[in-house]
Amino acid sequence: MIRKFVYLASVLVALIVASWLIQSEVNKPRSTLDLAADYEMRTADFCVTGSLGDRLSIRVTGGEIPIGSVGLVSDPKGLLRQGDCSSANLQMSVADSWSRYAFWATLKTLLTPVIEQPELQPILRVREYLSSLEGDARNLVAGLAVGLDSGLTPQFVENMRTTGLTHLTAVSGANCAIVLGVVWWLLKRARVGRGVRTIASLITLGGYVLMVGWQPSVLRSAFMMSVVLIALEFGRRIWLPAALMLGSAVLLVIDPWLVTEYGFWLSVLATFGLVTLTPKLVSQLENHVPKWLAIGLAATLAAQLWCLPILVQLQGGITTHSLLANLLAGPVVPVITVLGLIAALLGPIAPVVAEVFLELAAFAANWLVFVANSLSMAPQNLLPVPEGFFGLFLTGFFVISLSLAMLRKIFAMYIVASLIGVLWLGSLVSHFAGEKTFTSFNWTVVSCDVGQGDALVVRSNSQIAVIDVGKDDRLIDGCLDRLGVKHIDLLVITHFDFDHVGGLPGALRGRTVQKSLISAFTDDRPQAQWMISMLRENSGSVVVGTVGLVGSIGEYSWSVFSSLGNSASDANQASLGLRFESSNLLVYSLGDLDEIAQELSISKVFPSEKLTIVKVSHHGSADQSDEFYRRIRADLALISVGEENPYGHPTKRALDLLETSGAQTLRTDQFGAIAVAIEGQNLEVKLEKGR
Repeated sequence: MIRKFVYLASVLVALIVASWLIQSEVNKPRSTLDLAADYEMRTADFCVTGSLGDRLSIRVTGGEIPIGSVGLVSDPKGLLRQGDCSSANLQMSVADSWSRYAFWATLKTLLTPVIEQPELQPILRVREYLSSLEGDARNLVAGLAVGLDSGLTPQFVENMRTTGLTHLTAVSGANCAIVLGVVWWLLKRARVGRGVRTIASLITLGGYVLMVGWQPSVLRSAFMMSVVLIALEFGRRIWLPAALMLGSAVLLVIDPWLVTEYGFWLSVLATFGLVTLTPKLVSQLENHVPKWLAIGLAATLAAQLWCLPILVQLQGGITTHSLLANLLAGPVVPVITVLGLIAALLGPIAPVVAEVFLELAAFAANWLVFVANSLSMAPQNLLPVPEGFFGLFLTGFFVISLSLAMLRKIFAMYIVASLIGVLWLGSLVSHFAGEKTFTSFNWTVVSCDVGQGDALVVRSNSQIAVIDVGKDDRLIDGCLDRLGVKHIDLLVITHFDFDHVGGLPGALRGRTVQKSLISAFTDDRPQAQWMISMLRENSGSVVVGTVGLVGSIGEYSWSVFSSLGNSASDANQASLGLRFESSNLLVYSLGDLDEIAQELSISKVFPSEKLTIVKVSHHGSADQSDEFYRRIRADLALISVGEENPYGHPTKRALDLLETSGAQTLRTDQFGAIAVAIEGQNLEVKLEKGR
């Protein structure tokens, strides 16, 4: 048996690798990668195959880019949609090596009229109808029906994330099961034969997948259900875990890049938990609670337990109210999904009738809105767990131990799961004690620990400035949460390198921004354009920083002392250099300013008798100006840098330079987040890691 399993697993891995190699040759030819690496502007004929907000996945059909190449294109003006074909000038840059895309690009100019593919028009009209809805409840209906959640307000999206309900708008196996269940029941009531029912169900499944888009969870569910339906048609009994494995295996051979998609693995793990644990849990729980409650509890527990290893890495911990939220949401989800689908299908052809079904669905969706908004306000929404490989191993071992204990009633497994729980409890007590000491500190400046990136927070009279946001949205979100930041008065993006701006979604999550300040450097990289678009959508105003620009937050006045704009040789040199000044403190934030930019700024900075803090440029690289640091005479130098980074930051030259200038140096790779307060005539420091 083991030998057969190993043989099948080897064949599967070989097929996936072969598929990846073949498709990479077609989708990512070497000539396309060379064009992207040279940051070339090229003309391409293409068709849009999918949509991710204002980003479009395309397949090239002609022009200067090799035919068959796939790319992800920024379309901030919304000129194209799924199914459209056109020709355009594209500003290219190379995609990540592990990505399914050969290049990223910015859409510069459309060269030919847009051609719409007629076979997709009915589906697109349905999605257009749902895109026009207003209000969280009505847009939640669109999310549950076809996964269209762009109309939800950012605050409600954050509340859903906090309570573990985000998966409701990511169409999954549950949605497919609801749709197929309704179709099967209707056909059976109409006394349609089993063979016709099977064919009709498969066609319905295919149409639903086309309507909601090629999402990993939908594809996995569709393949698994297709296997089950076909096997049942031929009179075979199905072991559901086998159907899950077969459907997932076929899907990975067809699209090997799904192996990197969190959505795919969350769907697989949730389904595995449902089909293996739910029956056993129901039989154990129904002796103590009504059967309907036992089924709801069992399904929620099973799915969330097996998703735990991935969820804790994505969220930084366990959402404490997720179980209750999902239990309360469960009964209305099928109702909203079915009514929402009817409304969506009728919307383009009978809007008046569709409105009736939509209102009924929205009435039920109001319950979900109430659950998410209410539970998100409850205290301690997230219980942190150890991060990295150790946290993943610990969580995985806990899940397996508890599952074996419930399925096999192995007492030793209960002991193992309990020991891991005790270990978690001990780490939580330690974490909360340290966090309370750190966050209760009357800080005025905090250097967040965002790994190999930058994120500085300045506070005065409850007003907040955030300068850069790192590259990991979870890390900056966690830091701002611990500091209690819900509104940002000034958000500064010194330049658009990913280690300074990639965490922007996390900084914006659940927060409002009054003003954003960005570099004057024209940065055509697609990721820069996406981030600028995000700022414009989520900030009261977006201002380009120029030398001499001034403002204030609380008691601090701020000014831009360096902004070379397009005269700079690169984005680093064009970083915004900012000075914050109060009656007793100066704070310099240098972004990634190189030695040349620092030298050019010397005349605009000055020595002062005030206490002075400097956020060291470029994570402590060697590209620093001795004269600049001698001139500002900082008392404290903060270096935001990742542990064991491959760049050798901070460099010996930078550390020696800071020591010579008389500054005390603190680094986030050694101490975690660093908080600084003013006590009389001195700076007082609290370290997150307490070393």
